[in-house]
Amino acid sequence: MRQTAPSRLSERRARSTAIARVVAVIAALAGPAWARSDRTLAYRRDQAWPAAVRFLVVDEHAKVTDKDADAGYVLFELRDDGKTYRGSLELATVIKDGRSVVRFVLQLADRPSWVELAMLARLEAKLRAELGSPSPPPSPPPAKEPEPPKKDAPSPDAPDQDDHAPKLSPTP
Repeated sequence: MRQTAPSRLSERRARSTAIARVVAVIAALAGPAWARSDRTLAYRRDQAWPAAVRFLVVDEHAKVTDKDADAGYVLFELRDDGKTYRGSLELATVIKDGRSVVRFVLQLADRPSWVELAMLARLEAKLRAELGSPSPPPSPPPAKEPEPPKKDAPSPDAPDQDDHAPKLSPTP
């Protein structure tokens, strides 16, 4: 028996609705990936390291599970709304605009990136409060002025002297 056009249309709608529901369930069940946020600030690493660890422990009430000042990382656990989230903070020295600065890389498991960005903003505020404003970038070197032409040298616009000299034919 042949189906009519309205029944085929309703079958397609039912199939599309079922597919949309499956996609929605998969999206809801999929856990968020580890986000990774960073900020580069013009502080010295030896000054920024202790301030960053104090920030995690005192300001954020994080439990430090592992840290290594030489390698520049802190592993920690952060409690929020009764749940514990694992995180890490890395400090890396990088050269930017010809000077040494610190890149702070923050990762929080199962948290959206805006949480990391807000945390980095609070860390920057703490660094400013404790260490002052970061040093400004170095000013560019002054542009060299072109050297004035030498008095003996012809100007670039002057015609060659050979152009106006009479041409002698070779003598036999």
